[in-house]
Amino acid sequence: MIDECLVVEFSVTGNDCPVVEATTDHDVIVDENPPAHRDDERTLLHFQAEGEVDEFTESLDETAEIDYLQVANGGSVAQCRCLLHDECVLRGLTTAGFMPHEIRIVDGTERFRGSVVGRDILRDVIQAAQEMGNVELERVAKLTSGAETNQGLDATIESSLTKQQREALIAALEQGYFDVPRGATATEVADELGISKSSFLGRMKRAQRTVFEQLLAGAG
Repeated sequence: MIDECLVVEFSVTGNDCPVVEATTDHDVIVDENPPAHRDDERTLLHFQAEGEVDEFTESLDETAEIDYLQVANGGSVAQCRCLLHDECVLRGLTTAGFMPHEIRIVDGTERFRGSVVGRDILRDVIQAAQEMGNVELERVAKLTSGAETNQGLDATIESSLTKQQREALIAALEQGYFDVPRGATATEVADELGISKSSFLGRMKRAQRTVFEQLLAGAG
């Protein structure tokens, strides 16, 4: 019987993974399934991208480190599969005992949420993260009867937004877009940002949904 299960969250920056790098240039949020690691040090990736997916997937298709990119595009959401030439940074953590549940990539930062069994394995996982150098422990929580307790650092609302979404929200707020009556129209804010009105409204819609989801999490 398992005595103690711990929920652990890591963030990774400065990763050379082309999928991660592409999120710095395009307004997308990537939710990835746990990758499959091959014996030839390649990695099979399966992920969902939401946002400005056409430009994002086009940039991936031009990347030499990625082969066999498959994209099922559903408007602002795309289901993607591909083969990455290198090993994913997550492999070192899983080898040490980390079991990933959720992987989200936003604005060049990966966030891994998963579990470990017992404090001894937790120490091994943290040591593996320290040896990588670019992996930071964000949070540890004890899982008791299906509920998390003793929470540490939580990801903030801001960290769930892309850079483009934050810029759109800040510009809208500064120009009075949320005022009643409005101090600026969507076209005026979009012009200030140097993007189209439709791009601005799309970023605002995705940003507001993220903010509301974070604020209302656990409510009801």
